[in-house]
Amino acid sequence: MIEFRLNLILKEKGLSQNQFAKKAGIRPNTVNNIVNNKTKRIEIETINRILDEISDWGYDISDLIVYRRWNNK
Repeated sequence: MIEFRLNLILKEKGLSQNQFAKKAGIRPNTVNNIVNNKTKRIEIETINRILDEISDWGYDISDLIVYRRWNNK
Protein backbone atom coordinates (compact mmCIF):
# COMPACT_ATOMS: atom_id res chain seq x y z
CA MET A 1 0.00 0.00 0.00
CA ILE A 2 1.29 3.45 -0.86
CA GLU A 3 0.97 6.04 1.89
CA PHE A 4 1.42 9.75 1.36
CA ARG A 5 3.07 11.78 4.12
CA LEU A 6 2.08 15.22 2.87
CA ASN A 7 0.09 15.82 6.05
CA LEU A 8 3.25 15.51 8.16
CA ILE A 9 5.21 17.81 5.87
CA LEU A 10 2.51 20.48 5.94
CA LYS A 11 2.31 20.28 9.75
CA GLU A 12 6.08 20.68 10.05
CA LYS A 13 5.98 23.72 7.75
CA GLY A 14 2.89 25.20 9.39
CA LEU A 15 0.95 25.37 6.13
CA SER A 16 -2.73 24.66 5.60
CA GLN A 17 -3.88 22.43 2.77
CA ASN A 18 -5.36 25.44 0.96
CA GLN A 19 -2.15 27.45 1.28
CA PHE A 20 -0.16 24.56 -0.14
CA ALA A 21 -2.66 23.95 -2.94
CA LYS A 22 -2.37 27.58 -4.08
CA LYS A 23 1.41 27.54 -3.80
CA ALA A 24 1.74 24.29 -5.78
CA GLY A 25 -1.01 25.04 -8.30
CA ILE A 26 -3.03 21.97 -7.35
CA ARG A 27 -6.77 21.74 -6.69
CA PRO A 28 -7.55 21.91 -2.95
CA ASN A 29 -9.65 18.73 -3.21
CA THR A 30 -6.67 16.89 -4.67
CA VAL A 31 -4.44 18.02 -1.81
CA ASN A 32 -7.11 17.00 0.71
CA ASN A 33 -7.38 13.52 -0.81
CA ILE A 34 -3.60 13.08 -0.75
CA VAL A 35 -3.30 14.35 2.84
CA ASN A 36 -6.03 11.94 3.95
CA ASN A 37 -4.69 9.03 1.84
CA LYS A 38 -7.99 8.80 -0.03
CA THR A 39 -6.64 9.22 -3.54
CA LYS A 40 -6.97 6.21 -5.83
CA ARG A 41 -4.79 7.61 -8.59
CA ILE A 42 -2.57 10.60 -9.01
CA GLU A 43 -1.15 12.29 -12.08
CA ILE A 44 2.63 12.40 -12.44
CA GLU A 45 2.31 16.16 -13.02
CA THR A 46 0.65 16.49 -9.59
CA ILE A 47 3.49 14.58 -7.93
CA ASN A 48 5.98 16.79 -9.76
CA ARG A 49 4.25 19.94 -8.54
CA ILE A 50 4.27 18.67 -4.96
CA LEU A 51 7.93 17.70 -5.20
CA ASP A 52 8.82 21.08 -6.73
CA GLU A 53 7.45 22.75 -3.61
CA ILE A 54 8.68 20.39 -0.90
CA SER A 55 12.16 20.02 -2.39
CA ASP A 56 12.71 23.73 -1.67
CA TRP A 57 12.20 22.80 2.00
CA GLY A 58 14.70 19.93 1.93
CA TYR A 59 12.24 17.05 1.39
CA ASP A 60 12.33 14.50 -1.40
CA ILE A 61 10.09 11.78 -2.78
CA SER A 62 11.02 9.33 0.00
CA ASP A 63 9.66 11.85 2.52
CA LEU A 64 6.42 12.15 0.55
CA ILE A 65 5.63 8.55 -0.37
CA VAL A 66 6.06 5.40 1.72
CA TYR A 67 5.30 1.87 0.56
CA ARG A 68 3.89 -0.63 3.03
CA ARG A 69 3.36 -4.21 2.03
CA TRP A 70 -0.22 -5.50 2.12
CA ASN A 71 -0.77 -7.95 4.98
CA ASN A 72 -3.52 -9.93 3.28
CA LYS A 73 -1.41 -12.64 1.62
